[in-house]
Amino acid sequence: MMEFKEITADAKSEIQAVTFRSGLRNCNFTFANLVGWQPEFGTCYCIYEDALVLRYCFDGQNAYLVNSAQTPSVELVDALWEDAASRGEDLLLMGLEDDWAQELHSRFPGISTITPRRNRYDYLYLREELVRLAGKHLKSKRNHCNRFVEEHPDYEYRPLTPDLFGDCLALVEHWSEVSEHENPSYGDSLSAEKRVLLRFFANWQKLDMLGGAIFANGRMVAFTLGAPVTTDTFDICVEKADRNINGAFNIINQQFAEHLTSQYRYINREEDMGLEGLRKAKLSYHPHQLLSFNVVTIKTTRLVRCTPADSEETIDWITRQYGFERDEVASWVSTLHFNWPMSVKAVDMEGRTVGLLNMSDYRVEEETERIMQERPDLVEALGKLKSIAVFSFIVAEEYRHTRLNYQMLMNLWPDLQSYDFIFVPVMHRLQTHRYWQRWGAREFFRDEQSVYYLIPLSSSAKGLTL
Repeated sequence: MMEFKEITADAKSEIQAVTFRSGLRNCNFTFANLVGWQPEFGTCYCIYEDALVLRYCFDGQNAYLVNSAQTPSVELVDALWEDAASRGEDLLLMGLEDDWAQELHSRFPGISTITPRRNRYDYLYLREELVRLAGKHLKSKRNHCNRFVEEHPDYEYRPLTPDLFGDCLALVEHWSEVSEHENPSYGDSLSAEKRVLLRFFANWQKLDMLGGAIFANGRMVAFTLGAPVTTDTFDICVEKADRNINGAFNIINQQFAEHLTSQYRYINREEDMGLEGLRKAKLSYHPHQLLSFNVVTIKTTRLVRCTPADSEETIDWITRQYGFERDEVASWVSTLHFNWPMSVKAVDMEGRTVGLLNMSDYRVEEETERIMQERPDLVEALGKLKSIAVFSFIVAEEYRHTRLNYQMLMNLWPDLQSYDFIFVPVMHRLQTHRYWQRWGAREFFRDEQSVYYLIPLSSSAKGLTL
């Protein structure tokens, strides 16, 4: 069970211990961004194994970001799958670069999709290139900077300090008025950005933030600020300039890169949000790399209890899946005395049955007389404990080799706490022996037809000599 905590400024050392080690340069992992945007998205975090897991609200649904030095492990994805399934949601893994997305997609064939989000790609630049602006491809940027210097020979670059926060807010107000007038739909996002900026200012030192400002004719005409995302990459979280002053954006970009310590080889200038003008501006600086952003959706299932009224549907479904004769399946269902309250059928997003787990309160000695005859001592010991049997575990073809079996069994786990052990008969010809063995199943009897396994749930069952 994953335990998530709300992100606060005090979590910096714990979170950055993972993000700095992984080396992932995605701006979503900049600690300052996590704190600044936390109230907007309800972001919380969990350290699982060696990974940082972020959970936040995306389009009304929970989504996850994983920061790790390697592709998320099977165990981690299983845990996330369970967390999503517990709320009846599909698993949305966000911010995955291309190689990770492809690997995760290959693990869950048939139930996962990859959706590239070009609007969320990060623009990564070499700091030295932003300082020098050398080469023909950046000639226009040099020209803008030179023109700004010619028109404002008394301009001044100042490191951003708390005494300048008021000037920043005044410039943001002016910038927002112009932007909202041009596009009224910006209103909500601009309001959120202002709130985030205030949180940056309130936690300036705790968040290790740095910034710079350009003053001309005695007033601030541009500022920028950000924080480290890794030990070699600095993230520009906010940048604003007076749009009526030619070259103001260019000069703050160049000057901040020049004054930034050489520890940072890369500067992440974040995404373009799909805004045509912003994309054009970011591409015009010829980024060193675009950090891809993919969403991998892995379907979970809606798990519901079977009732006696479901028996006909269940018989039909098993007949279709395995090609058995319907009368044979109906007889089998009747003979096993389906324990309907403890049976589960898994239903996917479209309401289609994709799996069946049948459990029953059968006792061991009721399964085969030979156990009673050959191991009366064991039957006597087991008879003093409460058990439940697993008689079938059927999954639709497209869900095989996924974790649906695990999810179905975990869905019943609270009900199993009152039992001492699970009793699992597995026919020799089936290929599920290793599956149950991985669950800790121990063989206690076999005959010509089946192997009989026991999965201990209580200390009493764990102490049994089989």
